[in-house]
Amino acid sequence: GYFGGGNAPPSVDTIDRIDFSNETTSAPGNNLSLVKYALAVVSSSSYGYFGGGRDLGLSPSYVNTVDRIDFSNETTSAPGNNLPQVRAFLAAVSSSSYGYFGGGQSPAESPSTVNTIDRLDFSNETTSAPGNNLTQARHSLAAVSSSSYGYFGGGLSPDFVIDRIDFSNETTSPVTATLPQGRGFLSATSNNNYGYFGGG
Repeated sequence: GYFGGGNAPPSVDTIDRIDFSNETTSAPGNNLSLVKYALAVVSSSSYGYFGGGRDLGLSPSYVNTVDRIDFSNETTSAPGNNLPQVRAFLAAVSSSSYGYFGGGQSPAESPSTVNTIDRLDFSNETTSAPGNNLTQARHSLAAVSSSSYGYFGGGLSPDFVIDRIDFSNETTSPVTATLPQGRGFLSATSNNNYGYFGGG
């Protein structure tokens, strides 16, 4: 597993690795192209993609850059196709074919909190907007996924709602269930049967 960026402070560009076989951590030595935090990550079977975030050394500080880590050799590079929109405090889910970046803050838009979803095609690394967005604008949310669906939960604001994206047709809809407790700046993890939202 690979953890990239963050706000220590100061913000960093480092990537840390955890070895699943023995749970040791180390730094593979190849970092992100920018010092940034509040980014989101999607992954295929071969690559991980770190998208968006804030680089406080830049003006404006919100970015749309995508960095790629190659799982076979742990080198990092820029595939050249960035998110269509600058944003930070977003969340992301992955299907077997695509990565989806949803929500967040984008000072380039009005209002600054957005509901848009950007798609990264793992086969050719192009980015686009599939046209189906979250039901409500929000930032500082979290996301989980199964093999069939991705779920974007919590955030500011609204902080209870869970939106679902159907990987088969990319439609989005709110699910009947909501988080028992409203919260933003939360985190999430999932297996194929359950998603877990923690903290915030």
